[in-house]
Amino acid sequence: MGTLALTTVGLGLNLRAWILLGPHLHERFDVGLRDYVLLMTLPLLVAALARLPVGVLTDRYGARVTFPVVSLAGAAAVFGLGLAESLPAVVAFGSAAGLAGAALVVGGALLSRTVPYGRRGLALGVFSLGTVVAVVTSAASRGLGADGRRGALLLGVSLVAFAGLAALVLRDPVAVRRVRPPMRACVEMIRLTAATSLSVLYALALGGIVAIAVYLPVYLATAFRMEWFHALTVTGAMVGLGAAARLLGGWWTDRRPTPQLLTLCYTVAAGLCLVAATDPQRLTVVVIGAIAVCDGVAGGALLALIGKAARPDSVGAVMGATGAAAALGALVPPLLIAGTEWMSRSHATAWILLAAMLLLGALYVRTHGLRIGLGLAVRFEPEPGPTAMTVAVVREAETHLGAAAVVARLAELAANDELVVVYGADDPARLRPSANVLVVGLRERLPRHSIVGVGVPPHTGGLGPLAAPLGESVEAGEVAVAVTPTADLSGVAAELSSYLHADRVLRVSYTPAGGAGLHEVWHRAPAATNHG
Repeated sequence: MGTLALTTVGLGLNLRAWILLGPHLHERFDVGLRDYVLLMTLPLLVAALARLPVGVLTDRYGARVTFPVVSLAGAAAVFGLGLAESLPAVVAFGSAAGLAGAALVVGGALLSRTVPYGRRGLALGVFSLGTVVAVVTSAASRGLGADGRRGALLLGVSLVAFAGLAALVLRDPVAVRRVRPPMRACVEMIRLTAATSLSVLYALALGGIVAIAVYLPVYLATAFRMEWFHALTVTGAMVGLGAAARLLGGWWTDRRPTPQLLTLCYTVAAGLCLVAATDPQRLTVVVIGAIAVCDGVAGGALLALIGKAARPDSVGAVMGATGAAAALGALVPPLLIAGTEWMSRSHATAWILLAAMLLLGALYVRTHGLRIGLGLAVRFEPEPGPTAMTVAVVREAETHLGAAAVVARLAELAANDELVVVYGADDPARLRPSANVLVVGLRERLPRHSIVGVGVPPHTGGLGPLAAPLGESVEAGEVAVAVTPTADLSGVAAELSSYLHADRVLRVSYTPAGGAGLHEVWHRAPAATNHG
């Protein structure tokens, strides 16, 4: 069984454990609908708290260790859930099963390290189909008994079997260097999520799916008097539809810019929420299904963006941090719906509030598109080595699709080398240093560095008086970006490298298949040694 197939099945089994509390609450103890919503948020909370440390440990020890451990922890909770006799014990074990929700981080980190850049978004989309596995497993276990006891025990056995298989089969190229202690890495990732909007956007997409999974059965049972089993069946179909849509989002991210897609998804979802608010009794299931598709596409695109942007040695921590923040944020929609329905006795208010949240997300993406891809500014620790004076040459065409990836590679260069970037552009807006994509991006990515943008006028025949200020910027430890028309790019780069006595000149490229690459154009030959 291939790595992708195995991790997808493992995710499905663990997600099934994650949501196993619901049937026990309703079938065995007849918990009220409002209490049901509140109790179902407990496994989500546990998963949110577990994702960051599990992601950090995945970077340290590899998925071959952490995937079996997470699955065994989920199996233990599931066994306890199946054997428990009292409501408090069921709630305790069902909440502990939320640990299995960290499987998304482990599998996602493994695929991000092993799948090539150009296919990574699609692979993470296929991996997200583990949710469909969970839905199918849930439906199949219904025949084992309505109270869920036998289904829980069988699921526990399946998780133990998967843990053994994963330990034998999985291979994870974990980085050899383990510089940061786990606690320090967790603190760094918390700071990262607090400084980026990516987690909020991911929570907005994930929140719609979580709201459907948690609250839709209650909504269908109260608003439409639907039988509980039928409500769960419809909910499973909607969640599965959202998971399948993640495949489209991941595929798109491999080929096209993400911000436009996110803007469209959030805007359409907001409009559908308003439709549901104005006429909640007509076509509700169709509208909710369309919302699930929009949220699924957006969630798949963002998960792919995280997997493509994070460094291999820290992708587990990044996915854990963003996943934890998103899971905590995803608790808001179901609680918002339940709270507004209880206070106003109307579902319309909740739909309107959700529409407002989605419209704000769409507006943010439209005005801050670049920052979405630059939100993962994980500190880079270069290998020990001599510092070089580097001139990096970038053409405007390389930043049309891969601005975030190009900026990330330049930021890594700046962490070790004295760096000057020469950017060739023909767009008048990009020729202004204050609005240039690399200047703005590097300032976002390197908040502790001073980034200086210098506009080189066209047809001047060289740098002229601008050479001295650029040299002074390098001496002061600043990262200088010389913005020039494309026709003058080669001449400006050659003159600048000569003036600065550069050690090498690099060309930065971007392709959807390989991401951002560095190509050496010229390097200074070592000085000849006089032996006498």
